[in-house]
Amino acid sequence: MAKRGKSVETTISGIVIPIEWDDDDYGDATSVAIQTSDEEEYLVDKNKKGKELLAFIEEEVEVTGTLREDEDGNFIIKINEFSLI
Repeated sequence: MAKRGKSVETTISGIVIPIEWDDDDYGDATSVAIQTSDEEEYLVDKNKKGKELLAFIEEEVEVTGTLREDEDGNFIIKINEFSLI
């Protein structure tokens, strides 16, 4: 696992879940995370590939990217590539 301040390349798989929504009447998701089968949650960085995952909420994916831990102990993955499972 990534230690605070360190980034490591990793591959994880899980379900895309919404974690933030916009404030309009439709409540569209603006941020997502990957929830793994062991209930770990990895926040998705909002880079180009991360934003593409907004179209795959509730889908199972495999993602590869750079994993880091923030100051609050959250794991954040900057996605380089992903595929639907």
